[in-house]
Amino acid sequence: MKASNIWKTYLIALPGGLLFDFLNIPIPWILGPVVFVVFAKYFTTLESDTVPVAKNIAFVLLGVQIGLTFSAETFRSIGPYLFPYTILTSAMIALSLLAGLYIATFGTVDKTTALVGSSPGGLSAMIAVSESMKGNSALVTIFHTLRLISVLFIIPFYVTHGTFDGSSTVVASVKGGVNQGSYYTLPLYVVAAFIGWKLRDWIPASLVILPMLFIGSLQTSGVPFYPLPDVLFTLAQFLLGTYLGHTVSLREVISAGKTCIAFFVLAVSMIGIGIGMAFVLSWWTTMDVKTAVLALAPGGLVEMAITAEQTGGEPAIVSSLQTIRLLMIVLLLPWLFKKLRT
Repeated sequence: MKASNIWKTYLIALPGGLLFDFLNIPIPWILGPVVFVVFAKYFTTLESDTVPVAKNIAFVLLGVQIGLTFSAETFRSIGPYLFPYTILTSAMIALSLLAGLYIATFGTVDKTTALVGSSPGGLSAMIAVSESMKGNSALVTIFHTLRLISVLFIIPFYVTHGTFDGSSTVVASVKGGVNQGSYYTLPLYVVAAFIGWKLRDWIPASLVILPMLFIGSLQTSGVPFYPLPDVLFTLAQFLLGTYLGHTVSLREVISAGKTCIAFFVLAVSMIGIGIGMAFVLSWWTTMDVKTAVLALAPGGLVEMAITAEQTGGEPAIVSSLQTIRLLMIVLLLPWLFKKLRT
């Protein structure tokens, strides 16, 4: 890890966030750094690098940001959505795995790698599953990177520019939606980060999920949190976007060839299926379509919750349902993979 590579990476990422914010592009402080860093690595000799702890800080802050959107109604309101959402997201997972099996049958990738690579789970979690099952983790990383980038660029644009009857296009900022609490609540943010850090080896995406649930639960019980400055949450998105740009390599994607194209088509297809199922979920439960689209998007809990917060969706609902889908994938799919391999 060279200091020069680190500061060059962040300096390249910064104008990306500024430009995308100026152009009113959705989640600009994530997408802008991703685009600028990825293309800088491809067209120049930049060897990107980031501060490892910065990613963890970003995850905690974003978990806090999502948690602060919870209200007393959140946990009650998700009740009617649980069964329909579980049915629909299970169908999406099943379709993804069937497509993965098809790619393995007629392509050049082994069954294990195809199954793990086609699963709409988190990137880090699926890499861990791939390594435990002796799949090709390098290809799994490429396939999930394609899925994540596809979701990041398609879904926010769709919910921002699509037509949704009855959907609000303005949402209050996190800072404005939080009760004006006292300074005594500031240590609770540190406690949330500590819990997420200590359990990071036991719970998937703990640095996001546990602070989110800890802060969200306290807020719904009436704890008036002292509002953190919005610039902290913007910084968290910038750090996350820079990290994602650092991990994505266009050269590796191109080198994967036809198999990579197949998984890209799969990713876009699953996004389309997710949008279609969102209309079913909205009809079934009366959830607004925008929130349903973000809840069923194949991956990206943090990014989809932030998009909901910025575009008039329900970030607490989106994050809660995305967490359920993530836990389903992490807890059940490794067992299912073993059955499908035999």
